[in-house]
Parts: sequence; structure tokens; C-alpha cells
Amino acid sequence: MSTPTIEDMIRKICSEYRVNSIPDSSRAWNGPQIISDLNRPCRLIVSATDASLEVIEKSVKLGADILICHHGLTWTHGCIPLPSSDEIEAARTQLAIDNNLTIIGLHLPMDAHPSLGNNAVLSKAIDADFERNWYSTKGHPSPLFHEFTQSNDNTSWPEIIDLEDGRKSMQIGIISRVKSCSRLEIKSRLEELIGMEQTSNEMIRCFPEDRNLESTLVNTVAICTGAAGGAIIEAKESGADLLISGEGPAHAAILAHESGVGLLLGGHHATETVGPRALVEWLNEESNNNNWSLKATFISSPIGL
Repeated sequence: MSTPTIEDMIRKICSEYRVNSIPDSSRAWNGPQIISDLNRPCRLIVSATDASLEVIEKSVKLGADILICHHGLTWTHGCIPLPSSDEIEAARTQLAIDNNLTIIGLHLPMDAHPSLGNNAVLSKAIDADFERNWYSTKGHPSPLFHEFTQSNDNTSWPEIIDLEDGRKSMQIGIISRVKSCSRLEIKSRLEELIGMEQTSNEMIRCFPEDRNLESTLVNTVAICTGAAGGAIIEAKESGADLLISGEGPAHAAILAHESGVGLLLGGHHATETVGPRALVEWLNEESNNNNWSLKATFISSPIGL
């Protein structure tokens, strides 16, 4: 049984998630954000939704070598919080550095991955079949050293389009088909998937608010986890009967009532725990297949939003 190095696992993860290709917000900075000794053995990888101080503390307590987060250290300002500074988030960086914890951020790469992504996993979990992509995002790929990537088969990923302003665009959401069922049934499936990641005061919100949940049938679902709840018009134009996301603006509730497109909001955090969990399953499978002395585990840290 062999043990991969930190560098081995950075390369494998960044290549699998196409970190050097996927356009994203400048705040995301996908890929390694803090790197410990690249030649160090990597025996434990943890994943989580957010690189919060609580998650980093739990990672250190578990003795993790790598922490992979959907929302990494750069999410607030687009840069790494400086250790030993007066920045609110400085303690996160300092704790990671003090404990040789490598941190990798995977924002839109963890949304868009065709099998391990938040949207793909959620679609499969509610027993829906992928039909096509939707919900365009714009941005630039994060810069990444060439030694951290290797070529992979990208044919199943959404197409990346070059825009005139120099940015790139990609559709990260999913339009899926379900066997005709009620909104209430879809809500129940979603609750079973993410209920354990909601705090005691959270619930899956339905708009129009709890009207005709049992009688309104659903055949086509638009899915985009996180903060895409305002995309009611785009969902309707895509032929969807229902939009599933994490959170949305106030006008989304009115649009849901007036458009006939139902809206299920399960919480930004909760809907984006399914991708990190899928990553853990994949890493453990890869470890078994390669006879590595490496384990992966998910860190739960609900935030109530």
C-alpha cells in the first residue's frame, strides 16, 4: 500500500475539476490557496462547503492534510486573509499554516462537474434525468501552475464559450426530467437529501408559498444550487415547471406566483453540501482502486442560511 503526496493529490483534484479551465468569479481563486510541503505524505483529506474557522479547527483536530472547500479562503475579498493581521479571517490562515494544512478551493468547478457537482448530485438524488445545461455564468479561470494539472476527458462537461470582452461563459445549472409527480414529492426528496445539513430553524421554502403543492405536477426541473433562486424567468424560458436552488431575492417569490414556475429553496449552504460529499466518495473509491493509504471524510458545519 502506497501513500500519495500532497502534490499528487493537488494535481489529481485540480485536474478532475478542470480548475485551470472553468471560468469563475475573481473572488473564488479555485485551486490551492494554502500549500504545505508538497512532498509530504497525504493520508487524510477532508471536504466541506465553507473554509470557516470552525471547519479549519475541525480539520486540524482530525489531523487532515488537505481541506477542500466549495467556498474557500478568498471568498470575501478575492485574496488570502493575511495571517497575524487585524483581518477578521486572519485566524483561519494562521491556523492552517501552523498545522501544515493545505487548503483547496473549488467553487464553480464543484457546481459544474458533470457527475460529482452539486447540481448533478442533486438531480440524481431527486430521481431526475439530465436533459441539458442552463444558467450561464461569466468570468475567468483561476491561474494555476502547470504541474498541478494533467489532461482529462472533458467531453461530458458544459461547453466553455469565449466572450467578446475577454471573459468566458459556461452553463453550470441542469435541466432535468422527472416522472410526473407533485411539487410535494420533489420537496420530500430534497428534504431527505439535505435535511441533516439544515439548522433546527431552517426548512425548505416553497413558492408560491405552500399553494397547490400536492396538485401541481412537475415534469421538468431547473436546478442550480446556491444563490440562483432569482432565475425564475430563465427557468420558465427553459421549459421548467420547478426551480430548485438554495436562496433567492424577494422578487423571486412574486415571480414564482405569477409565472407558474414553482420555487424550492433549501438554503445556500445545505444545497451545496452534496458536491463536497460526492467528492469524498470519489476520493475513497480512488484510494481503494489505487491501493493508497488515504482516506477522505466530509465535515458538516451548518450555518443556518
